[in-house]
Amino acid sequence: MRVLICSDHWADLSADAVTAAIAEGWQQRQPDVEVEAVPFSAGGVGFVDAVERALGGAVGAAGHLDHDGVTYLDAAELSPGGDSTRLGHAIGAALDQGAGRVVVGVGEVAGVDGGHGLITALGGHPDLAVALPAARERLTGIRLTAACDTDIPLLGLQGAAAAAVEGLGWSKQQAQDRERSMGAYADQVRRLIPARKDLLTGKEHRADREAGAGAGGGIGFALAALGGRLRPGPELFAETVGLADRVAASDLVVVGTRVFDWRSLEHAVVATVVGAAGDAARPSLVLAEQVEVGRRETMSLGASAAYALVDPMSRRPAPARADLPQALQAMARRLAGTWRGV
Repeated sequence: MRVLICSDHWADLSADAVTAAIAEGWQQRQPDVEVEAVPFSAGGVGFVDAVERALGGAVGAAGHLDHDGVTYLDAAELSPGGDSTRLGHAIGAALDQGAGRVVVGVGEVAGVDGGHGLITALGGHPDLAVALPAARERLTGIRLTAACDTDIPLLGLQGAAAAAVEGLGWSKQQAQDRERSMGAYADQVRRLIPARKDLLTGKEHRADREAGAGAGGGIGFALAALGGRLRPGPELFAETVGLADRVAASDLVVVGTRVFDWRSLEHAVVATVVGAAGDAARPSLVLAEQVEVGRRETMSLGASAAYALVDPMSRRPAPARADLPQALQAMARRLAGTWRGV
C-alpha cells in the first residue's frame, strides 16, 4: 500500500513540518506502508520552499529558486512590509541571468502597494510612466506566471484593500483610502499600456479585474499589467510537482489543511488535491485542525471523509503551536488504523 500526503502550511507551521508529522504518525501505525510526503503551496508563504522540497534545485537568496531553466520567486519573502520593490529587483536579476521563464508565488503579503514597487524597480525609474513601458520591454519573450493564492480582483468590495481589513487588521478608513489610491493607480496603468480586447465579446480586457489581480496586495495586478499570466496557485503548483502522477502511483491520498471550510471547496490546496484523487479514482481524506463543513460538502468535493483535531462540540482548546506536530502524529496513527489496506 502507498499513501500520498499533501498539505499547505498551518499558520506558522511549515508545510514540510505538517506533512512530515502526518507521515511519521502513519508509519508508526503501519510501518510496512510506503508513504510519500509532498509539502504543498497555494502560492503564498513557503511557495519556493515547497517547490524546492518537491523538485530540488539551486536555492539562492531567500525566496529564490532556480530549477531546470525556471526561476521561482516568493512574493511573501521578497515584499517585506508589503513593499514589492525587492521582488522587482529579483525578477530583474533573474532576467539578467538569462531566465526564460519566471514563476512568482503571490499571496499573504503584509501590505497593498498594487505591485507599484515591483514595476518601478524592474523598469529602473521612479516614474510609473517611464518604468512600466521599460519593464514590459525587459520582459519581451519571457514567460511570466503568477501562482495566486486567491482569486480576488484588485478593486472593489472583494478587492485587495477590502481584504486587508480582515487579513491585515486595517480600519475601514485605511481600506477606503487605499482603495482610492489603487483606483487612481489602476487608471494610470490602463492609460499607459495598449488595451487588449476579448475576441469573443469585443470588450476591453482589464488587468485590475482579472481573477487573482488582488493577490499579494495587488502584486497579481502588476504582473498581469506586465504581460504575465495569472493562475490559481494550487493548480500551478500541482502541475509543477507532477501531482497527477504521484496520485496515480498511490492507493490513498491524505490532504491536510488548517481549517476545512467553505473557502477550501474552491481555489484551495484541498480542492486541487482531492480533485486529482478523484480524477485517478483514488480515495482521499481531509485532515484539519478545524472542520467547518458538513459531510455533504465533504462528499460533494470528492473526499471520502474529513477529520478534525478539534471537535467543534468539545470545549477542549486547539493544540498549542508547540504541540501541533504531536497532535498531527496522533491523528495520523488513528487514521492509519482505520484506513488499513484500502
